[in-house]
Amino acid sequence: MICKLKAIILHSIKHTDNSLIVYAYTDKFGRQTYIVNCSRSAKNKSGKNLFQSLFLLDIEAYNKQTAGIQRIKEHKLSEPLHTMPFDIKKSTIAMFIAEVLYKIIREEEPNEKMFDFIFNSILIFDKIEKGAENFHLHFLANLSKYIGFHPNDIYETSGFFDIKSGQIAPIKPNHALFFDAKNTQILQQLLKMQVSNIGQLELNHTQRKNFLNAMLDFYNYHFDKLSPIHSLKVFTELFND
Repeated sequence: MICKLKAIILHSIKHTDNSLIVYAYTDKFGRQTYIVNCSRSAKNKSGKNLFQSLFLLDIEAYNKQTAGIQRIKEHKLSEPLHTMPFDIKKSTIAMFIAEVLYKIIREEEPNEKMFDFIFNSILIFDKIEKGAENFHLHFLANLSKYIGFHPNDIYETSGFFDIKSGQIAPIKPNHALFFDAKNTQILQQLLKMQVSNIGQLELNHTQRKNFLNAMLDFYNYHFDKLSPIHSLKVFTELFND
């Protein structure tokens, strides 16, 4: 059976000279693994270039329930991206987010709300002119709403966000898995803020780095296989101002 799907590209690797293995998050079947032929002929200008991190595609794919790897018959851009592929900082953020998603999304079943959140966030990220350096922080904070461990009732209180309980403690917990007061405040801001407004969040390099490390601790607590994130080194070097 051939199905028409929307797909968010998470990762791709070379299979042969003219084909790729592609890992994608789809609107109808969740995470899927595909093989796709990419002709090197002059007529096929898109080829492998469309299977970059967080590219948004419309695909026609053969769907066999017994097959571990499906095959893409046709593919094209679902939405063109005007800045993300060409801006080195945006493309590095995209590579980092795609690796995180690749490691945490395992379900081969649809999650319409999470798919829409990721899809629409990518479109907004592509358009953002101010605050793009904060996008990954907003994304990780708000992604938690769709994967089962969203922080609970933390918007109006102050203190220390306890990663284990998912709540804010008025005093430091008696373990190491918590956000300090500043990171807790940033988390509250990000959870209340629309992604289109992240330019209003004023953070310096050290604050962004500290908050990212805290969020990765949060995700590592819930996903054992998240680390190591190989793109983090490139990401850190690029944003090390």
